[in-house]
Amino acid sequence: MFVGIPVLVVFPLALALPQIRRRASGPVDGASGAAFDRRRIRLALGVSLGAGLLQYAAQDLRWISLVPGAAGAVLLVPAVLGLLPRGTYRAARGLPSVVLLRGIAAGSFIAAESFIPLMLVTERGLSPTLAGFSLAAGGGTWALASWVQSRPRLEPYRERLMTLGMLLVAAAIAVVPSVLIDSVPAWTVAVAWGFGCFGMGLVISSTSVLLLRLSAPEEAGANSAALQISDGLSDVVLLAAGGAAFAAAAR
Repeated sequence: MFVGIPVLVVFPLALALPQIRRRASGPVDGASGAAFDRRRIRLALGVSLGAGLLQYAAQDLRWISLVPGAAGAVLLVPAVLGLLPRGTYRAARGLPSVVLLRGIAAGSFIAAESFIPLMLVTERGLSPTLAGFSLAAGGGTWALASWVQSRPRLEPYRERLMTLGMLLVAAAIAVVPSVLIDSVPAWTVAVAWGFGCFGMGLVISSTSVLLLRLSAPEEAGANSAALQISDGLSDVVLLAAGGAAFAAAAR
């Protein structure tokens, strides 16, 4: 499945590149712009290597794993601070809070979702197929929420949509573990996760809209990249932490 993803990207990329080249304003002039680009590339490399080392360390619970884990943190922390808007991890008002919220929403949701099929199979005896179907409806509710938040009449309520979305995500994550109780029907997961995915559809789309609204035109590209870094990095870190905790508890 993952090998096929790059193949699927080729066609839309071929359509998009000519438009990107036509609309792009061109590279930043001067040595300072080139130095800035090289610095961001080095920071991005630090993020990639640091995240990879953390994931590697989380797979092995021996004490020796602290070495790659510490090395990953040393690479990751300064690189992330250099790429994300200043004040992100203080939840500073405005753009930093939007970037942080995106990471919290995406990371917590994906980390929780990753353990749901395992829980349904091992604790409730569902087949892998049924466990997968328990999450399938969420794709539809996520798409529905993305469409709902795009309606012009809801634009003045963008912040409220994000609040509602985060409440739905938090409620879904809180409700799902209740199926560990035998008297709670297993289909509770499908219902709860459908509402959680609806919340994610509101949050993910709205954070992108708010980020562009809060960005100067010349900063839109860099800030959009920061939003994606917050999203992907939170997934990696929380999945690694959750996996390590699960492995330790299962010993």
